[in-house]
Amino acid sequence: MRYFSFTLDKPVLYYKGGEFASKEVWQHQPVNHKGDYEIILCMKGNISVQINNEQFVIHPHEVMIVPPYTDFCGCRPSDPPVDFYWLHFFSQFKERAFNSSAATVLSDWLKQAESRQQLVLPRVFTPDNVDQIAVQIHQILAIQDNPVVLGQRDFLTSALLIQLFDSYAAHEKENHEGGKMKFIKEWIRVNMSSELSVDEIATAVQLSPDYLTRLFKQAMGITTLQYLTRLKIEVATLLLVRTEMTVKEIAAYSYFNDAKTFMRRFRSQVGMSPTEYRRSYTSIHLNNPHVDPQIPLPKEISDLITFIPENGTVRNVKRR
Repeated sequence: MRYFSFTLDKPVLYYKGGEFASKEVWQHQPVNHKGDYEIILCMKGNISVQINNEQFVIHPHEVMIVPPYTDFCGCRPSDPPVDFYWLHFFSQFKERAFNSSAATVLSDWLKQAESRQQLVLPRVFTPDNVDQIAVQIHQILAIQDNPVVLGQRDFLTSALLIQLFDSYAAHEKENHEGGKMKFIKEWIRVNMSSELSVDEIATAVQLSPDYLTRLFKQAMGITTLQYLTRLKIEVATLLLVRTEMTVKEIAAYSYFNDAKTFMRRFRSQVGMSPTEYRRSYTSIHLNNPHVDPQIPLPKEISDLITFIPENGTVRNVKRR
């Protein structure tokens, strides 16, 4: 599998991003990545793309990393509906691409990375917490073009890379190790409801409630009840930024018994009310087959990334 390194001694530099949605048959038009990386998180549909001469299909809930200095295009039409987030950024270091296996990355690379601020991500992978990743990207995109806070996008994009690596590592570790935790988490996801309790989960997976909680604490650093609450809040945050449901409706769809309990738990976990959260993170750039933004490379980025010879030619590159 192809992997890409990312050095975070300095934050990566956010360039541009948005959410693409189409209810029509659609194919990605040809673009050229200069010095910028791109993260694509597919929410709906299968996206058929080509990077240089290699073809890939990005499935729902998969993440793709598109490296710099590559030609990128759709290789065949995608059936509607299609919905995905896209985010471009620059590294302030000369990164490397290499072939490896998941097992090697999770052992050798993790040991090497302890002494430096560096991580790796594969070209295509499925994170274990897609909803949380989607909200994190949405938060980055929702920051307005205010010079005072633009640097915040750089740090949040760097944090997104860390979250993606942690999520990938956790997913691969579960696939490699198998075991009880993977089964338990999947059972909870399938059987989630407002009435689901620790005792009910313990009975279903044939463990005592105390042992189940110790297992969660050891594997994830939180209790079973805290894990249930976290899942519910993750569903709620996604619904707040991606739908126009009322707070009462979101409380119900997030498996809370009533809106008051939901609002209290949400404020406790997130630090703001659901309405404040929605107001903060709902304004992002949306594009569709009839919108083709032309976004020049900001001067503050081109000034910093002096080793990229193509800096000046990024201007007026058509994006979608």
